[in-house]
Amino acid sequence: MTVGKNAMLHAAAISMLILTGACASKPFLVVQYQLPRSPDTLAGKEVSLAIRDLRDNQTVLSQSAKKSFREFDGTYSLVVLKTDGSGNLLGVYGINALLAEIFKQRLDNHGLTVSEPTAQTEYKLEVKLKKFKLDLAGRKWITSVSYQAILLQNGRPLAMETVNGSAERLKIMGIGDAEKLLSELLSDTVNKLDLVKLFKKM
Repeated sequence: MTVGKNAMLHAAAISMLILTGACASKPFLVVQYQLPRSPDTLAGKEVSLAIRDLRDNQTVLSQSAKKSFREFDGTYSLVVLKTDGSGNLLGVYGINALLAEIFKQRLDNHGLTVSEPTAQTEYKLEVKLKKFKLDLAGRKWITSVSYQAILLQNGRPLAMETVNGSAERLKIMGIGDAEKLLSELLSDTVNKLDLVKLFKKM
C-alpha cells in the first residue's frame, strides 16, 4: 500500500511540475527524457562517461526566446520516462550534469555499468556537445542539438558517431510547447546513438 501511494504521489508531483511549467515563468526548464524500448543488452561491460561542452556559443536561449523565459537561470528539471508510462523526477541540473544523467540512464538501460569520468576504467564514452539551442521565430519554437560520441580504450579512440537533430513547433500554450519540443528532440538525439554498434569495438 505504501509503495503504491508513493508512486501516485510521485506521479502527481511530476504532473504538477509539467502543468505549472506550461504557463508560468520559472528558473528552470522541464526536460522529459523518454527511454527507448527493450534495447539489445550490453550487460557485463563497464564504461566511464564524460561530457565535454564544446559549443562555440554556450547561451541556450536566443534573444527572442529569453523574453518567454525571463527567470531562466540555466538549470533543467529532469523527468525520466520509462516505456511502461511511469516516470521519475530526478532533480535539477546544469547543462553538463543534465546530459550526463540522460546518457547514464541510456547506458544503464542497455545493461552497462557506468562509472564517473575520473574512474580508472579501460573504456570511456566521451560525449562532445557541439550545439544546444532554443529559439523563438515569430510564433514558432525552433530547437537544435548536436553532439559527437567517442568510445575510447585506454585513451585511444575506438569508434565515433556524430548525431545532429532539429525540430520546430508552433507556440500555442506558452513555454510548455518549448519544453515539450526540447524534450522530444533530446530523447530522439540521445536514443539515435547506436550504442550496440559503437560497443562492438570493445
